[in-house]
Amino acid sequence: MEHKLIQKHLIHGTQELELRDDFVKVKITSLLHGNKELDIELAMLNPEPVIDNSQLHFHSRVKCGPLISLYLNKPNVEDFNNFVEAVKTKAKQEFDSFAGLIKL
Repeated sequence: MEHKLIQKHLIHGTQELELRDDFVKVKITSLLHGNKELDIELAMLNPEPVIDNSQLHFHSRVKCGPLISLYLNKPNVEDFNNFVEAVKTKAKQEFDSFAGLIKL
């Protein structure tokens, strides 16, 4: 199953997030900041996100700041929750596999 989330913000532009095998591909298009593309490895993510005001953040496991930031419930609650749950599950699986706790 493909997990993809497209979020639009009036000021910050559009961010497109796609859950792939062992990483999240993030594409950001913004008039203020230009275009950016990032690949974030799931094994680096803490699978428990933090809610701060109107955003949900996935931090790294060493707490150096958010690696992925999502606008709460955009584009809708169901798609948002499905994407967040998929990232949480896959991040835990990838770290467990990396640490030798399970084999995928």
